[in-house]
This record gives sequence, structure tokens and C-alpha cells, in this order.
Amino acid sequence: METKRQIRAQGLLERNGLPQERRMQYDSRICGHIMAYAKERKEAFLQRGVYGYYPHGSEVSLLALYEWLLAETIPVAFPRVSGETMEFYRVPSLQAFQTGAFNIKEPVFGLAQAGFERAFCLVPGSVFDRTGNRYGYGKGYYDRYFSRCPNLYRMGIAYEMQVEERIPAERYDMKMQALATETGVFVFAG
Repeated sequence: METKRQIRAQGLLERNGLPQERRMQYDSRICGHIMAYAKERKEAFLQRGVYGYYPHGSEVSLLALYEWLLAETIPVAFPRVSGETMEFYRVPSLQAFQTGAFNIKEPVFGLAQAGFERAFCLVPGSVFDRTGNRYGYGKGYYDRYFSRCPNLYRMGIAYEMQVEERIPAERYDMKMQALATETGVFVFAG
């Protein structure tokens, strides 16, 4: 049986091998699916806000989605890491970033902490499954954050090649309520 580390490594290897042109096509499709999802729930998005992530390496880029959300005056926040913790900060634009922990773009200092208790949280990862399980990158930042903020609506973001039928989960792994890939947005039962 493969270990979590092996499954994660294989998922990242496959994602990293996706040609850039195809990745950009898939990114556009994923953004379109999430925009359609948000349009159907616009009032909820306006009231609850969105927690996003700034794409790093071969992660799905949602920059076009964030531009649209900001233009629609939907509040958007991004994570900043400090030590073992992660907090989200509201950004006025996609120019309000600096290079932070792990060489990932983070909100500039001086922005207000978001505190959107029921935000739609868009979550990157290395591998997901069809029941809502997620493997991140092994540091546990999102799982720790979700345990502190259990009312967030957690939507995994991935390419279809990163989705397995079932991956083993541990008790502290926080399940996603939905998953967005280039084929659509899938909401998990329960």
C-alpha cells in the first residue's frame, strides 16, 4: 500500500509534468466553473467572502477568478504564514502582494486580517479524492487553520489528474465540501 508521502509525491510529479499550455487551458476552465458557481450564489459570496491562495509553481492559477471577484466587490483574502500558523488578510487588488514564506506571494503587511468566519475557502493541494479527502504539501497549515475555523466552506482546487477515487485519510485531515477541476464543480454529500 502506498504511503501518504508517496501518493503526494506522485500527484505533484504528474501536476508538474502537465504542459504549460494545457495548464493554462485548464486554469481558464476551472475559473469559469467557479465563476458560474459563484454567480448562482452571489449574495452568499458577497456576505461571506472568499479565501483564496496565490498560485505557486504548478498550482492551478485562479488569478482571473480573483480579478472577477474583486470587480464584483466580493471580499477576497489570502493567507500569510508566520511560524506554524496561517492567517488570511483582505486584499484590495492583486498588486497587494510580496514574497513571503516558502517563496510564495503573500498579502503585504499593513492589511487587515479578514476574519470571514463562513468564507468560501479555495484550497490547493497535491491530491484529492472523490469523497472530499485532501493531501496538501505536508506542513499542515490548512488542516490546522480549518480545525480553528470549522465553519469555512472548503473547496479543493485541482486538475482532474490529481483526483483519485479514494485516498487514505487520518483523523486530523479536514475534508473538502466541494472540489473544482477543469471538468466542473463537484459537491460532496454530507
